[in-house]
Amino acid sequence: MQNTYDCNFNAPAMSIPENVSTFPKLLRTKAQSYPNRRFLGTREYLKTGFRGAYEWYSYQDVDRICALLAQGLTEIGLKRGDKAGIISPNRTEWTIVDFACSIAGVVLVPIYDTQSAEDIAYVCQDAELKICFSSLDRLEKIKAVKDKFETVVVFDDRVDDRAYLQQKLDAKLLPANVYFQPRAQTVFDEFDKEEGIYDPAPENKAYPKVDKDGYSDQICRLRRNQNGFFSYKIEDKWLSILTKSAKAADVSFVSHTFWKLVQLGYEKFFSKETNEMAHSNTEVPVDVHVTTPDSLLSLVYTSGTTGKPKGVMLTQGNIIWTSYVMQLHRVIPEDNPINSLKQQMKSRQEYQLCVLPFAHIYQRALQSVSIFTAGALGSCQGTAQMLQDVKELRITFFVLVPRIIQKIVEGVTSKLEKSSSIKRALFDKFYGMRKQYYTKIQTEMNDLTWNDFMNNTQVPKIHETQKLSRFNYPKISNIVFNQFPQMLGGRCRFFVTGSAPLAQQHGEFIAICFNLHLFEGYGMTETGSHGCVQSIDTVNFGQIGKGLDPNTKLKLLSVPEMGYCVSDSCIVDLGGRSEMINCPRGELLIKGPTVFQGYYNDPVKTEESFIDGYFATGDIAEFNPVTQEVKLIDRKRGIVKLSQGEFISINHIEDAISKSRFVESVFLYANRYHPYTLAVVVPNEAYFQQKGFKSGENLSRSAAAIKMLTEDVKRVCKEYQLKSFEIPKVVVIESEPWTPDNGLLTPALKIKRPACKAKYEAIMLSIIKKLDKIEGNNIEQYAEQVIRTIDEGSHISEVDSISGYSGVR
Repeated sequence: MQNTYDCNFNAPAMSIPENVSTFPKLLRTKAQSYPNRRFLGTREYLKTGFRGAYEWYSYQDVDRICALLAQGLTEIGLKRGDKAGIISPNRTEWTIVDFACSIAGVVLVPIYDTQSAEDIAYVCQDAELKICFSSLDRLEKIKAVKDKFETVVVFDDRVDDRAYLQQKLDAKLLPANVYFQPRAQTVFDEFDKEEGIYDPAPENKAYPKVDKDGYSDQICRLRRNQNGFFSYKIEDKWLSILTKSAKAADVSFVSHTFWKLVQLGYEKFFSKETNEMAHSNTEVPVDVHVTTPDSLLSLVYTSGTTGKPKGVMLTQGNIIWTSYVMQLHRVIPEDNPINSLKQQMKSRQEYQLCVLPFAHIYQRALQSVSIFTAGALGSCQGTAQMLQDVKELRITFFVLVPRIIQKIVEGVTSKLEKSSSIKRALFDKFYGMRKQYYTKIQTEMNDLTWNDFMNNTQVPKIHETQKLSRFNYPKISNIVFNQFPQMLGGRCRFFVTGSAPLAQQHGEFIAICFNLHLFEGYGMTETGSHGCVQSIDTVNFGQIGKGLDPNTKLKLLSVPEMGYCVSDSCIVDLGGRSEMINCPRGELLIKGPTVFQGYYNDPVKTEESFIDGYFATGDIAEFNPVTQEVKLIDRKRGIVKLSQGEFISINHIEDAISKSRFVESVFLYANRYHPYTLAVVVPNEAYFQQKGFKSGENLSRSAAAIKMLTEDVKRVCKEYQLKSFEIPKVVVIESEPWTPDNGLLTPALKIKRPACKAKYEAIMLSIIKKLDKIEGNNIEQYAEQVIRTIDEGSHISEVDSISGYSGVR
């Protein structure tokens, strides 16, 4: 390819061990090596109606349940290559279904619960789903398409769901017994002692007393009978407590429950009279060679921003590679781990809270990252309870998005504002002390980066271990900051973030207050969530990092029509030193073992998405040869993800806005830090005059004109069925026409987006800053703030650092 640049990261060579090269092999290998380690955890249900500590299935438990469920799928007629849908929040059954399907060769198709009914119907039809798994609270989302499935399976591993189904579902569809139940923390503490990883919860934590099998009388839990089974039935006295907050669900079209399918698998192998799973040496037969790295694992449908959703075909090898590389190079074992009793451990088991939805391939890849480390995965109750779950689980690393980091920062600062003047003064004093130390380290690291670049000695740093506390801040500052790590459970050593750019000030705040490593990453569904990740040592945020393995190739392709070329130069400002450097810019292309196999049933779109074997991401990137990092700076196809995670199509929205008779030309502004859009419009002055405005009137400073235009744009957008987050909150009027002469239109009279972005971004950000302080939805107030901002002029100096294009999509 001409006009391209190869991004070379000098990444070390690697290969996947054969015994973990597929998901069935990975699970069986870890179950054999670490049978008694915690694996999948859910917060237990107390008899008080509240949620307690995490209770766990072990690696051996999960391996057996997956094998039984895989056989159950075969018993109801599913064959290798059949498609299974799943719609559910993150929970234990999601992971088990994922692995069971991979064992049986069934292709799993996640359904987003945020998708429209039309898109859900399209996905079900396009993928030819034969079966759909659903949680109780998502059955309503698939009710309209229930006839498309031969089988609907409802999840029933949680006792609250089981209690509801016991009252609402035909008893013939319920199993009489189950073979496993999660066990208490204290049981696994004993296993941990044997392995040298014992790290009990702090002594002030009051756990219920448990019997020898790890089952507590203080908790709503099933108990073993004389044959080793657990009765499925919940005692009547607990039903009202467990179903108190349950919403009504139509279960009339449910074919099986999760545990009923497991029962079908069990009865294929074992006696119905006794529970063979009660014996620790019983292994369920699994042919781990049924699937290979090239076997199709999943169809992950895109959000359909520019049309119908597209089914991204991902193999087992695609996601295994992503997960293996990530754990190898970024989940670095803790150096000299000490438990809560101040005792030395041989190693520390990793703990991850599954916050991001499994419907996105990113979280499924992260799940496997933990499994490669034989780590524990805890389910999150929901966004509102997330920090409670983080503290209860005592995570060792946190995978999140910048929006959550921003909320953490805002939560801390809000609490400070309400505290006493003495506490605020103490915080400011010691924060300033740590900030000075951080800046010193930042300067030293940036100087080393410059020296390596000038001397051509850039070599990736290999870490064998990672400290729990990153920096040796002045000890006296611990008076204030010792409490911050405890908010996360006291053993979290790094954050990794993606999906949007991280603001430098937020990254520094987290690094200073929590004293941990923090870095960003980038990937796409089509690349198996693989692409670039920053170094664990980074102190500069807003970049997406570098490649981790030499098998994954990254190129930049010039896009001259947008003004981006691989021959471009720019001033690199790092650590106070500035140099004019050749910084290639262009569309980011990716090729390697994680790149998808194509779009399902869409060979034309597949062919359009590749250039000489490289997947064309549509992201415009810049390569910084000094830091050897990639930064996303624009989007070729006009797709932007807003801060709440919703994708929008700039072109689609602009097309709708242009239908307003008030509009001559329009530029839509959106970035990934904010949940809404703004529009800049060159007005149709003749139409404004028809509405009573004077010829030559300065419409950009007329609150009445802004209000009338905004209301009409909202009306047109609703007619075109745009979603609320797509519709501009307010419209800014530009009194100067756009022309090819002033560089804002092409010769074909099309909008030049980079030029408009350069002209208007600062003023847009200033307006957004003011709008965020307004409560409610008052267009008059919005118009007043637009005029005030125009009159004041823009004073924002951080535009380049928040271009809005960064992160895992």
